[in-house]
Amino acid sequence: MSKILFLISIVSWVAFGDLKGQQVKAIDIQLPQVLFTDPELFEEQREDESLLARISDLIYATPAGEEITICVFKFGVEEIARQLIDAQQRGVKVRLILNKGDTSKDTNKEVKDLLKDELHDFHYIENDISDHGILHNKFILFSGIETTEGIVNNIVLQTSSNFQEKGARKLQDMLIISNWQLYFCFLDFWHEIRVLGQIDQLDHYEYSSCTDKEGNQAFYFPKRRDKREFGQDEILKVLKNIEEPKQAQIRFAHGKWDENREEIVEELYQLQEQGALVEVVTNSDVDKQIRKELRELDRHIYYLNDDFNMHTKFFLLQYQQQKQVWTGSHNLTERSLRENFEVLLKVTDHDLYDQYLQYFNEIKALAESE
Repeated sequence: MSKILFLISIVSWVAFGDLKGQQVKAIDIQLPQVLFTDPELFEEQREDESLLARISDLIYATPAGEEITICVFKFGVEEIARQLIDAQQRGVKVRLILNKGDTSKDTNKEVKDLLKDELHDFHYIENDISDHGILHNKFILFSGIETTEGIVNNIVLQTSSNFQEKGARKLQDMLIISNWQLYFCFLDFWHEIRVLGQIDQLDHYEYSSCTDKEGNQAFYFPKRRDKREFGQDEILKVLKNIEEPKQAQIRFAHGKWDENREEIVEELYQLQEQGALVEVVTNSDVDKQIRKELRELDRHIYYLNDDFNMHTKFFLLQYQQQKQVWTGSHNLTERSLRENFEVLLKVTDHDLYDQYLQYFNEIKALAESE
């Protein structure tokens, strides 16, 4: 073998396999993609690990020279943690922010202990905005992945699920898109958390949002500026901007809702009275005051029984020939709005909307109306 061919073979080996010889595995994926955990498996007392498996697939599909950037509340899957170490060893830049706090420390302990000395860009950060504030994010960014059709860049993975096996026993969604504008907005958000978190100044965070040329949007919470609460409830604003309710279809699939966001229920009731189709599915243990308020929606409120735990945080809006999916990590609580670090993501895509609507109807079929 000539010296040139030998050098080429060495470069190829380094680019596509780590020091242990691990190969990058091209993934067969069409973006955008949405995945949901299967409620039928829960009825059979089984877990659905398809969302965790997709995360693994994407890590394996990330070649040397690319970047993986993660911010997550709970991370308890050691196998995925080791896959991140392998990715770094083959030349991927891996960044991770993990929540530090009482509500996540037991779940995060093993992964934290494993990764803190292995990853070059690991950060264990506590939200000091309040005693209850957390880094509730659940997103991963991939600068580029190897697919069966070639390299795809600027991947945003936003999910309702924490990275733990417990999440595989809940109703969850995961949205994966390729969008360079939103990718860099998410990346800016990650870096702002890192910088402010390292100097214990997260209370200086300035609320921001991002809109791409197609009208897709991301909102980065907490909604604060100048160290104070800032602006109106973002979801309430969306509902109040509906000028012709008879043309609107609104569906919420939120498992956690507290009385401090009851204005959303009041607005839904007003929209329903003016002719909008409004449906809500939530967990049976939802806040008592919210449950009382939701009764005003009559037979369009559905409660899951104790066999199911809905961890999704999405709502669907069909209005003026638009079909919008609003998803992310953002619960309908005051803490999610004003204290937690969260993402609310809006995607305007008819096919994605139809898939979410199908899942909404599947969840609704499991529930009982009030």
